[in-house]
Amino acid sequence: MCRLRFIEPEEADPLTRKLFSKKVVIPNLLCIMANSEVVIDSFANYNANLDKFKLSVKYREIISLAVSQFNRCPYCIALHTSNAVDGGILTHRECLEARRRKSPDPKINVILKLTNEILEKRGHISDQIISKVKQQGFIDEDIIEAIAIISLIIQANYTASVSKPEIDFLEPPPLDEE
Repeated sequence: MCRLRFIEPEEADPLTRKLFSKKVVIPNLLCIMANSEVVIDSFANYNANLDKFKLSVKYREIISLAVSQFNRCPYCIALHTSNAVDGGILTHRECLEARRRKSPDPKINVILKLTNEILEKRGHISDQIISKVKQQGFIDEDIIEAIAIISLIIQANYTASVSKPEIDFLEPPPLDEE
């Protein structure tokens, strides 16, 4: 049961109704964020700008899944698995690998290692991980964008974990370690 007020689209303030009108599907999490006009506006604007990132949608979803798993957020794991698989961005297997923060693909693996180290060390990462990321062809812009994705997903994870909205996507399979 959701612990915070669920704002139905027709009950939302005018700005939020306008944001909702641009969406085909309104995830339950956004109906929780709608409790604050400023938060929903900031979150929506941030998300709207993701397509301007140089870091591809594939890497953004990989990072999102890794962060959501790290934070044990079933809502965001379901949302990003659904987005990635339904959008043809990742396979189910790649989603599971992202959640485990390990991949046989060296470029994906290094971005997962970067994500994991940022999360575990709260940003105080080693020079070696930066070097490894750059050796795989990532540039400073990619690293900054990865940090931005991590922070955005943490906001979503924490909002979902505190509010506990009903999962409105197919739940992904559990990991072996869980």
